[in-house]
Amino acid sequence: MEIGKSLSHPIWSYGLVTLQFASITAILLTGAWLSSHWLGGMAQAMGVLLGLWAVKTMHLGRFNIIPDPRSDASLVETGPYRWIRHPMYAAILWVTLPMLITDASMTRFAWFLVLLLTLMLKLHYEESLLCRRFEGYADYQQRSHKLLPWVF
Repeated sequence: MEIGKSLSHPIWSYGLVTLQFASITAILLTGAWLSSHWLGGMAQAMGVLLGLWAVKTMHLGRFNIIPDPRSDASLVETGPYRWIRHPMYAAILWVTLPMLITDASMTRFAWFLVLLLTLMLKLHYEESLLCRRFEGYADYQQRSHKLLPWVF
């Protein structure tokens, strides 16, 4: 059973976004926001820059917070999208993982796992919708990675 075909996407889409923002908020409310180690700080800076680059490439008014493609959407394969299909999700992980490492707790770890699982579900769901929306998306998947260039 494919997620994108089996569930009503307005509920699924808004539910995933709500869970994503709830878990990010919980991580922010349960500890330090900035890494105290220079490597964590570099990772967070890279995450912020990746997110900004993705928004600039997509153009601020053209992306959708929910995973459903907009009616006026076009397939973007430039900027960070040349190498990874979901740079905004990757940016979230690059920013939040150092928070978990710097100020670790079981609560924070649990919320990070919720965030990670939510982003993976959202990514899978979004890709199923994009495959149906764009004829060339399957080819694009073969030329790019989901979140981490040359790895995943």
